Amino acid sequence: MNTLTHALLNRPAVSRSQLQRALLPVALTLAATALLWPTLAHAFEVWSTVEEFSYGYFILPISVLLIWLRRESLRTSLGVGSTLGLPIVLVSLVTYLVGWRAGVHAVSGLAAIPMIWGMTVFLWGWRTARLLAFPLGFLAFGLGVYRGLLNTVGFAMQDVTAIGAGALGHALGLSVVRDGLVLQSDRWAFIVAEACSGMSSLVSLLALAALWVYVARASLSRRLALLLSVAPLVLLANTIRVTSVLMVASWFGQDTALGFFHGASSLVLFGLALVSLLVFSRMLGCSTPNLSR
Repeated sequence: MNTLTHALLNRPAVSRSQLQRALLPVALTLAATALLWPTLAHAFEVWSTVEEFSYGYFILPISVLLIWLRRESLRTSLGVGSTLGLPIVLVSLVTYLVGWRAGVHAVSGLAAIPMIWGMTVFLWGWRTARLLAFPLGFLAFGLGVYRGLLNTVGFAMQDVTAIGAGALGHALGLSVVRDGLVLQSDRWAFIVAEACSGMSSLVSLLALAALWVYVARASLSRRLALLLSVAPLVLLANTIRVTSVLMVASWFGQDTALGFFHGASSLVLFGLALVSLLVFSRMLGCSTPNLSR
């Protein structure tokens, strides 16, 4: 009998408990995927139909990338699971089912995150769960999509933008009159519509800021200040964008302002807000990101 045959015949048998521990994560993953599929399908539908949430396609790959970058730390962190993860799973599961049943997909999407996190506590312990906290929490930007957000926060942003653009236009010498969301002169009239609210830039920039806050080297207070700066920066950039449209309309006519310039200014808005965020980050002393932390 050769050495290979001898080794195969004398290798230790796999116990039932070892087999169960190996198969349990696979079984739970399959069960969670089947349970969460309606929420994932709804999220994909929103990403593909609502412009403000089209960035959602990038959220899951980024979360997977963050987990992969920490693979060595995760490998060494795997330990004995804690039964304290079960209450987290149970509460999240009930919340998920209630939200799903009521058709409030944002609630079910958000509830899925602590459900998965609780499963990691149960399977591998608190150390692993801590390492996965942000990559899993980051999924909230993709799974917590709520169309009603456009009607609440979005309308407020429209109002602030209209007020700001009207005031800035006056300061720059434009003959502009504001009536609610309408900005007009004797040559043109514009409505600060939902698409002009800056909501798309706000939600996508919030996701980028959260990612930057996670990987940057800075104190907690400075990173929190950076995150809180996103909304004011987007509103300021959007006010400048709408004012620039008014200026183009005053100089070259309304048709020119609503043509190529209006579409291109959307990209300029996001770029301006992003650059402002990076500049403010440098002012706060946030240093080069540490992607492997």
